Amino acid sequence: MDFLNTAFTFPTVVYSTLLLIVLLFWLISLAGFADPDMLDGDADADADADADVEADGSADGGSLWQMGFGGVPLTVSISLIVALSWVVSFYAQKLFAYLLGDGVMFYLTGGAFMLGSLLLALPLAAAAVRPLRGLFESQQTSGKDALVGLECVIATGKVTATFGQARVSHQGSEQLIEVRCDEENTFSQGDKALLIEHNVTTHSYTIVTNPW
Repeated sequence: MDFLNTAFTFPTVVYSTLLLIVLLFWLISLAGFADPDMLDGDADADADADADVEADGSADGGSLWQMGFGGVPLTVSISLIVALSWVVSFYAQKLFAYLLGDGVMFYLTGGAFMLGSLLLALPLAAAAVRPLRGLFESQQTSGKDALVGLECVIATGKVTATFGQARVSHQGSEQLIEVRCDEENTFSQGDKALLIEHNVTTHSYTIVTNPW
């Protein structure tokens, strides 16, 4: 009862709820109804966009996330952050509950506990991710190479040497991927193209006009 009282009272109840959502997601994934890599397409697109902005000198980019959590599926990183935030919050509340106070101060101090738990969990999660990278690198590489030779449909208004996205169907699921083409104005939205090469550095595919 003491465990449940701590886990399901503010501020730890916020992380308990998130942890239950994470557990439900992984149960659905094990059942085959969700893809653990489902967030990686959007993450790669955001990373490429941030890299382009950084190259222009107008922003710092999103390198911190890639430096700390790159190499594993985004869902794994988020799961670790939520789990470790819950652990830190649980023990912080259990050991320092007397500091929470009453009334408005209870929620203000509890909010500080939540933020502090997240800030402490981030470097711990980044450290936990490092030994997992080797488990996913070969699988991710082979999975991305498996798309080479498939037909895709352009999803953006144009495709250039630094910009472009397309949708490709593989093993019954549709993925949004980054695509590149050296010749501008060759492709527009809705056109079909052929994936001929995967670039590991830019997380993108080189495309050409479908010959058939």
